[in-house]
Amino acid sequence: MIKILRWGLRLHSIFHFAEFLSAIYESAYITASIAFTASLIEILASIYLPKEHIHFKPLISDVHEKCNDKK
Repeated sequence: MIKILRWGLRLHSIFHFAEFLSAIYESAYITASIAFTASLIEILASIYLPKEHIHFKPLISDVHEKCNDKK
């Protein structure tokens, strides 16, 4: 599942990069900077996505390698 998420983020970042190129072509530099930033964030997120299992909670999330919690 994490591999699918990583590749989805990378694919979506390609769309942001295409948007960046289009904005540069149209001289929309503010839009280009926003699209470039979004693309960079998604590429970095796909690289640094944790391999741990995370239980999201309101204040502090539980992070561990393997899940022994059977609910």
